[in-house]
Amino acid sequence: MTAFLDKVRQTVEEHGLFDRGDRVIVAVSGGPDSTALLLALAALSPEYNLHLTVAHLNHMFRGAEAETDARWVEELASRLDLPFVREDADVPALIRSTGLTVEQAGRVARYEFYERVARAVGATRVAVGQTLDDQAETVLLHLLRGAGLTGIAGIRPKRPAPYGYVVRPLLNVTRAETEAYCAAAGLTPRHDPYNDDLHYLRNRIRHRLLPWLAANINPRIKELLAQAAAIWQAEDDYLADCARTAYREVVRQEKEAVALAGERLAALPLALRRRVVRLAFAALSDEEARDLAFEHTQALLELAAGSGRALDLPHGVHAERVGAELVLTRRKEREAPHPFGYPLAVPGTTLIPELGWAVHVIIEGKPAPYPSGSLVASADFDYNEAGHQLFARNWRAGDWFCPRGLKGRKKLSDFFIDAKVPRPKRGRTLIITAGDDIIWVVGMREDGRYVAGPGTTSKVRIEVRQTSLAQEGDAYEQH
Repeated sequence: MTAFLDKVRQTVEEHGLFDRGDRVIVAVSGGPDSTALLLALAALSPEYNLHLTVAHLNHMFRGAEAETDARWVEELASRLDLPFVREDADVPALIRSTGLTVEQAGRVARYEFYERVARAVGATRVAVGQTLDDQAETVLLHLLRGAGLTGIAGIRPKRPAPYGYVVRPLLNVTRAETEAYCAAAGLTPRHDPYNDDLHYLRNRIRHRLLPWLAANINPRIKELLAQAAAIWQAEDDYLADCARTAYREVVRQEKEAVALAGERLAALPLALRRRVVRLAFAALSDEEARDLAFEHTQALLELAAGSGRALDLPHGVHAERVGAELVLTRRKEREAPHPFGYPLAVPGTTLIPELGWAVHVIIEGKPAPYPSGSLVASADFDYNEAGHQLFARNWRAGDWFCPRGLKGRKKLSDFFIDAKVPRPKRGRTLIITAGDDIIWVVGMREDGRYVAGPGTTSKVRIEVRQTSLAQEGDAYEQH
């Protein structure tokens, strides 16, 4: 136990994670990593004069099991004589209303919760339990998705937040060490079955790729990936400083527009040009620049060089070439795409370019590769009822279906009103049909006539996932 605390102390000191007297929110899911984090900080708190508050968010995915997790964490906080704050967040509803993936919606809900608790108790730090294993997984995850230096640099030990900082004291300890630390304390942490679901790329990296690399390439692969992340973080910080300096030299910023001088931009090295246009995008977007995929960055540079006249970017940003300048502005309202429709490959994968999604159809009992991309939504249907002629399209006037759990048929326009779906988002809602019948309003409700049930003898599973172009900035943090 002393060795574990020494590693945590070293990380705290090396990265200046705490100041003496800090009020700290400790994010605890009940798993071994966050439990070990809580135990370690409770042991170190007299040394740093820390004032800890335990925070737990129920994502409302697992019913009674999630409730048991919350009570377990509350009991542990009580044993440690620490204040405990809990909230229940309807993450499934957040997914339906925003179109975010499971990982993205969970992360948004968690960090909004942490910020509320931090402000309520006057905390300047939120401590989360990512480990060296998480770092190795994140480096590979971003590398496999084609991320740049910022992505493959992985998880930062300390990052700014509106209330102060998010800190990660466990980045130099392994998951095996957190489990042993909990066991030595006589605790059996909770287990989230989500972490075993191989439909998620991170879990396939965790349970398949990393063990294979350790067995066949280098048994210290996790440590080496974490070491590489530390090197890349230092280099990324240097390039980020250079890019900010270059940005100030080429930008002309107005209230609702950012203009980049074309000749000055062209004179920069390519590495800085890419970062400068991403900074321009970030200045106008509500999202961080990491959500600008490589393809969009490249298209911006080509536009700046005189190829084409205009370009629509994610998150309501529009770019066009005006004279010798590249000008980025906010679009007033995100327009719904024109009507579209695609026959689905059954089984197989069909791209929906208007939404940046892919639809994967998997027939029970038939081999299929693991779909790639972050999961948006999934549902199981009776294959004998739905058949093999499936289609994906957006909403059309006059659409109706028989929502699961309700009696009779309902117009989709009325369903949207009841679900409080904003009008601009209705045209971006994906619809799956069997012939003329709607079988699924993706992320919202299945049609009760087609959904798989106890009497189903053959199932077809439909998964909707983000494509690689849409997901470069996808971030996953369990804690």
